Amino acid sequence: MKIDLSSKPHVVATVTQPDDLALVKTQSSPDCDVLEYRLDDLAGQVDEVISLLEESRFPSLATVRRPDEGGANRLGDEERLEIYSRVIPHADLVDVEVESLRLSNFQKLTESAKVVGSFHNFETFPGETVIRKTVEDAYHLGAEIAKVAVVLETMDDLFALTKIVEQQRGEGRLISAMGMGPLGRLSRLVLAKAGSCLNYGYLRVANAPGQWSAKELSDLLTKLTQ
Repeated sequence: MKIDLSSKPHVVATVTQPDDLALVKTQSSPDCDVLEYRLDDLAGQVDEVISLLEESRFPSLATVRRPDEGGANRLGDEERLEIYSRVIPHADLVDVEVESLRLSNFQKLTESAKVVGSFHNFETFPGETVIRKTVEDAYHLGAEIAKVAVVLETMDDLFALTKIVEQQRGEGRLISAMGMGPLGRLSRLVLAKAGSCLNYGYLRVANAPGQWSAKELSDLLTKLTQ
């Protein structure tokens, strides 16, 4: 399935728990545009996720997060690559950290998948220079979409990230950006309006600080774009 991410801000609902999978199976039309399957959280349900992806062609994003950027179950690189290799034929997008893409085995994923090159900092705002370089590295390493998720401590941090999103979209590139922490909820609206193409909410339970539910985020973004 082809996803046109340039047409509007897309809302992503994150599936992290077996109960989330059960809910997805009963929803013919989820309150989002894309479902993200966090396969580091769902490492014991990979077969179930693949079956679900085969049965439903709802737009999908597969992620097997590395532990030092928030991944669950302390999965090693070989375990993560094995899961990616199994799920790539069934997913529309895959999320791979920029740091992982620097490794040759992960770099090969860009040859067979539409990759979101991601960067996460759950502790602080790393500075505009670091973010700009990481975003450029994401594209250079073959990602079609750069993703940034960082703590926003001040409005200046939010303004800096908004400027980066606007500039990248002005150059015709796809970028996803979001804040965590006290300004997290505000940032997800502002950055979506600035051009962030993938905007993350939760399906049942938040898995990052500063998230809206996917339904709330969808409703608010609809109002903002009317």
